[in-house]
Amino acid sequence: MLDALTIRSVEPYGNLPYEWVTGTAEFGVEPGNVANGRIVDLGVAPRDGGGLVRFEADVRLLRPVSGGNGRALVSVPNRGMTFGVPFNAGAGIPLMDFFGVPAVDDAFLLRRGWTVAYCGWQWDVARETGALGLGAPVAEVEPGWLRVEFRPDVDQAEHALSDSGPLFSFTDYPTVDVEDLDATLTVRTSPMGARQVVARSAWRFTSPTTFEIDGGFRAFHFYELVYRSAFAPVVGTGLLALRDFGAWLRQDHEYVFATGISQCGRALRQFLYDGLNVDESGAQVFDGVFAQIASARRGEFNRRFGQPGLTHPLTPEYGAPLDTTALLARQRALGGTPKVMFTNSSWEYWRGDAALIHQDPRTGEDLPEDPDARAHLISGTDHLGSAAPFKKLMPLANPASNLDPALVLRALFIQLEQWVCDGRDPEPSQVPRRADGTAATRERVLEHIRARFPDAALPDAEYLPWTPVIDPYSTRWPLEYGDPLVALVSEVDEDGNELAGIRLPALAAGVAAYTGWNPRTHIDGLPDVLYELVGSRLADEDSNPPDPTVIRRAAQRLVDRRFLLPEDLERAVADQG
Repeated sequence: MLDALTIRSVEPYGNLPYEWVTGTAEFGVEPGNVANGRIVDLGVAPRDGGGLVRFEADVRLLRPVSGGNGRALVSVPNRGMTFGVPFNAGAGIPLMDFFGVPAVDDAFLLRRGWTVAYCGWQWDVARETGALGLGAPVAEVEPGWLRVEFRPDVDQAEHALSDSGPLFSFTDYPTVDVEDLDATLTVRTSPMGARQVVARSAWRFTSPTTFEIDGGFRAFHFYELVYRSAFAPVVGTGLLALRDFGAWLRQDHEYVFATGISQCGRALRQFLYDGLNVDESGAQVFDGVFAQIASARRGEFNRRFGQPGLTHPLTPEYGAPLDTTALLARQRALGGTPKVMFTNSSWEYWRGDAALIHQDPRTGEDLPEDPDARAHLISGTDHLGSAAPFKKLMPLANPASNLDPALVLRALFIQLEQWVCDGRDPEPSQVPRRADGTAATRERVLEHIRARFPDAALPDAEYLPWTPVIDPYSTRWPLEYGDPLVALVSEVDEDGNELAGIRLPALAAGVAAYTGWNPRTHIDGLPDVLYELVGSRLADEDSNPPDPTVIRRAAQRLVDRRFLLPEDLERAVADQG
C-alpha cells in the first residue's frame, strides 16, 4: 500500500483553479499477500523490520483547488515523461520539455473538474533528468541471461547495455564478466530476418555497461547481444506502484480511471493480465482503463532482468494471451474487472499484431465482443499522430501522414466515462472484420495501393513484420520464433483509404490516401522495410482541395455516432491532416 506521500512543491497551474503538485510516494507491500503473488522476485526482495518490501516513486498531481468532479485519472508516464495532460487536443508531442509542467492547451479534462495524476513506475529511467521513475528493490539472484537489441539510424562506435539511444537513456544491466566468452552478438538486416553470428574476436565489452564492434555498429542493421548479468531489480513493483497509487486516490474520489499510450498501454495490458486491479485488501482499484496504441502486446514489466523501456525488440510477453477475453481471464476470476477501451492506429495493424485482440490468431476469424471492453481502429492514423517535427527527422520514402486522432480519442474517453459512471453502453467496436469484408491481408492492400498510386514507395512484402507464436514464459535468448500468426488489416476503398474503423473526416474527402505504413528510404544492399511507427500521405499531383461540404457531413456522422463531441465539430472540420 501507499503509506507515505511527501509533497515537494505546490504551484498554481496557469490561470486555472488548479495546482501542480510534485512529490514522492512510499510503498510497503506484503510478499505473501495473494494480491502480490504474480510479482516476479518479490519473495526474494529485501524486507524491512515488519516484513514488508519497500519502494518509492515520483508522483505528480494536477488537482482542483476546490471542488472537482470526484473523478481521477492516472496517466501512466511514458519512459518517465508526462507528455502533457491526457486528451488535450492540438498539443502534439513536445520536442523539448518532456518532464516539466505540462502545457495547459485546451484543458479538456480540467474544464470538467478531473484530477489528473502521474506516478513513476519504471525502474530504469534516468530520474536525475526529471523523469518520473521508481526506486525498485533489488533481489539477490544468480547470474542469468538477457539481451540488448537495437537498430541505429546512423553509424555508431559504441552501445550501452540497455535500450538507450538518441532520445532515451536507461539504466544498464552490467555484464558479470567483461571477458565472458559465452556472450554472443548477432546481426540481421530486417526486423524478422535471419541472424548472422559476429565472431567473438570482432566485438568486446569496453566496460561493464558498454560494448563495441570492429568497424562500428552500422546504420539500419539490427544487433542483438546475449550476455549475463546478476543485477535484478524487482521490475513488477512498478505495477504495484500504479495499483497502490490508484487505490490511494480512491480515498478522495468516487471514480478512478487509468490511461496509457504505447508502452504505457502495454503496461496496463500487463496490469490486467496479472490481475492487479484489486489491492491488498481485495478492493477494486480502477473503474475504467483506456489503453492506446498498445496493440495485442504487453512487455517486460514483470520479469527478472526486465527492460520496461524496450521500443522495438520482440519479447516473450508478446505471446499469448492476445485477445481481450483471454487477457482479462485472471482479472475476472479475482474480481475487480474494469471497463476497458482499446484504441489502435493503422500502424499497429500493419506491424502484424493489432488484429490479434479481436481475431483468432490461427484462422483470422472474428471473435465475439468482450462484454467489458471495446476496441477501435482509428483509420489511416499512425503510432505518432500529429508529430510533424519528429517525422521530418526520419528517413521516410513517402510523405508522412500527420492525421491527428486526438478529437476522436477524447470522445471515446467520454464513452468510457459514461459507461462506468452512468451505465450508458459505448458504441460497438470499430475494427476490420472478416464477417463484413473489411479485413484483408497486407499483400492484397499493397496491390490496391500500387494500382492507385504507381509512384508510391512500397515495402518489400516478404520483409513485412509479423507476429510469431512465442512462449510467453521463455527465458531463453535469442527468443525463438514459432509459426507466423495471421496478420490482417483494413481493406481500402477506391481512394486507398481504410474502410474499417473510425474514419476521420479527411478520409471522406478522398483527396489523399492515409496509411499506417511508410517504407524507410531505399538503401542499396538492404531490403525495403517499413520504418517504425510512421504512416504515409499519398496524393496525386493534381489533387483538388477537400470539399468542405463532404468534410462537414463526415464530421457530423462522427458526432451522430458518438465518435466526436459536438463541441469539437468545427475543429474537426478545420483539421485536415
